[in-house]
Amino acid sequence: MSFDSAKTLAGIGAILAGVGILGYVIPSIVGLILFLVGMVELADYFNDSKLKSDITGWFIFGLIALIVLTVGVFLALIPFTMSFSWLHMNYPMIPYHPYHPLLASLLIIVVVIIVTAVFFLLSAVYLRRAMSNMSSRTGEGLFETGGLIYLIGAILTFIVIGVFIILVAWIIIGVALLSIREPSRNP
Repeated sequence: MSFDSAKTLAGIGAILAGVGILGYVIPSIVGLILFLVGMVELADYFNDSKLKSDITGWFIFGLIALIVLTVGVFLALIPFTMSFSWLHMNYPMIPYHPYHPLLASLLIIVVVIIVTAVFFLLSAVYLRRAMSNMSSRTGEGLFETGGLIYLIGAILTFIVIGVFIILVAWIIIGVALLSIREPSRNP
């Protein structure tokens, strides 16, 4: 893949990933995959294994965070829905206390939030390192800015404003990718 194709793919992917934060799931997933593929191609173009490993780390830790969140929400709903189950109505001999399912759900939610936060922050650290690397490789300062803003947004995600900060970071990263020119390949 040529440099221009890879940067365009990654740039459009970053912008789509940002738009996905507004609730558009399919464009977000497509954008994240395009960004990953484009950035891996740029890492190959630069022959930079550190950039490739940072982008791969960003994707893997982000995927783990998403899986933990999805499975955790599902698991938290099980005890909650069991408290309203037909089982207790049809089989009154089964010991039942109305607070146990709610406490179990709350405990699961707390654990899921903590584990998701850890993996999401690890993902953000890897993306920031990759963007710092891109900034030094291309001379484009917007990469450094976008990576820092993404990390700040990841830290503030559990306060709703962090989501909008990440949106801004994706747009900045996308603009940076679309505006860079092919550098000379001198090692």
